[in-house]
Amino acid sequence: EGALEEAAGYYAEAVRLDATNPEIYIRYINLLIRINEAEEALARAEEAAILAPENDRIWTAVAAAHIANGERLNDAGDPTAADLQFAEAYRAAETAISINPENADGYAYSAAGLVLQFEPQLYQDAQERALEATIIEPDNPLGRLYLGITLTNQGLYTAAREQFQLGLQSEKLPQLYYELGYNFFGDGNVSEAILSFQEAVSIDPNFAPGYDGLAHMYLQLGQDNLAEENGLQAIALNPDVARAHGRLGEAYVRLNKFEQAIGEFSKAVELYGEPTELNARFFYLLADAYLRQGTENCPLAEPYFQQAAEVSIAYADAAQQGLVECRRAALETNP
Repeated sequence: EGALEEAAGYYAEAVRLDATNPEIYIRYINLLIRINEAEEALARAEEAAILAPENDRIWTAVAAAHIANGERLNDAGDPTAADLQFAEAYRAAETAISINPENADGYAYSAAGLVLQFEPQLYQDAQERALEATIIEPDNPLGRLYLGITLTNQGLYTAAREQFQLGLQSEKLPQLYYELGYNFFGDGNVSEAILSFQEAVSIDPNFAPGYDGLAHMYLQLGQDNLAEENGLQAIALNPDVARAHGRLGEAYVRLNKFEQAIGEFSKAVELYGEPTELNARFFYLLADAYLRQGTENCPLAEPYFQQAAEVSIAYADAAQQGLVECRRAALETNP
């Protein structure tokens, strides 16, 4: 009936009353993943693996929990820790497959553990495992999901789109619509991407990545009020996603709401911790928002301009221009 939090409470009590039933653990772990309780899911999965180490479905649930926890860490700006979780997911999934070679979900999560590390040398193995999932079970939506992601990462957008659409014929997973949306975006079709993200949130109104995707697309179209609206919804559902704060900040800048923009960029930068080539955009934008508020904010802006300039080729020139503007302002103030 959609009362997932309440259902999770009952499963927690069921586990407390009978900690020897693997089926209860499997259902509880999968539910915890659905309600974004990845760390709790992983803790219960580790208990379940001790309880029933010869149960392949338990190891599949362990793999799913590691995938969810890895995605949580990625969202929070810690890709190194996330990759460790994905590697653990791969190991758990391979254990499930060794127990039951016909476990299609096991092959799907094995593929996920490889492809989500975003290492090109792992893509071929990931593709083979995801393909095996679809051979064992042609209507397996997870197999189609991770096969599609593997193909997308290799730039094979049309083939990937076909996999996502085949998966949706089996089950309307919001994750499939989400990946389909970014597939359309990668192919330059923003309108179709928006429709896909809208489908994702219509299926699951609590699916935060769908709103984040919508915010991203509306920014592309210059529809800044809609970007703000969807960005707010995304962080309300999951406040620990660095990029969602960054996108909301971008919407605020375009709407000349610099104080709010600074707040959101600051949260994004705090979550990311250290600047990298991939996240330097938000360090630069935080500095730029400070500067737009007035040159009296240069002492706050300059460290972020400096960090962006040091790690990013894309933002080096713009960050240096910001630093020059701040130095010029300082000279004018102190002749």
